[in-house]
Amino acid sequence: MKNFWLDSITLDEIALFIFVSCVSLYFLMLIYTKLRPKHSKRQLFNLIYENWVENRLKDDSPLTAVQAIRNFIMGCSTFVSILFVLLGIIIGFSSTTFLEEKSFLGLKTIMLGAVELTLNVILIIFSLFNFILATRYATRLSLIISGNPEKYSVGDRTGISLAQKTFKSAQNHWMFGVRGIFYLIATLVWFLDAIFFIIATLLVTIYLVGFQDFWIFSKKK
Repeated sequence: MKNFWLDSITLDEIALFIFVSCVSLYFLMLIYTKLRPKHSKRQLFNLIYENWVENRLKDDSPLTAVQAIRNFIMGCSTFVSILFVLLGIIIGFSSTTFLEEKSFLGLKTIMLGAVELTLNVILIIFSLFNFILATRYATRLSLIISGNPEKYSVGDRTGISLAQKTFKSAQNHWMFGVRGIFYLIATLVWFLDAIFFIIATLLVTIYLVGFQDFWIFSKKK
């Protein structure tokens, strides 16, 4: 029975398992570095973001900050537009013969093409959601910075700390949106071949974990 089960596993099913494992590893490491911030590049970025807000508030005019925030919002809007177009194209595949019509996980009611399509749609929506939230927080930040936040506080919460938290939230949602696009590239490759899907997933994960967010392989200076 065991040998029959092993023999029935397809390469596409193995590829999906590797993808889920890699994504889970990445998010587990994000949680770990949040508990141990000294091991994360994200913590250094957060310190820089906090300092950026303080420096912008010291300027005589908030125009410099507002201009930078506007550029950030334009970047988010560009990604949102591209992702909506891609979402329409992906959904359009559902009514064509492009998708593979073979069973997945041994279930005749689940087709491989439907799994590929669903995974891509999930990642597109995930990235869209984060870019829209990033735009929301950036817009709020532009209003806060131009409203003299240093003059206001409620209890131990100051306007400056609110501006810093808002900016970090915008940047974090931007980060998640971009990471979603990285993995979306891998899932789009799955339409071509499962081997390419595995390779792309491993390369993206190695890049994000080893060089981009956690300083595992990159040199510390």
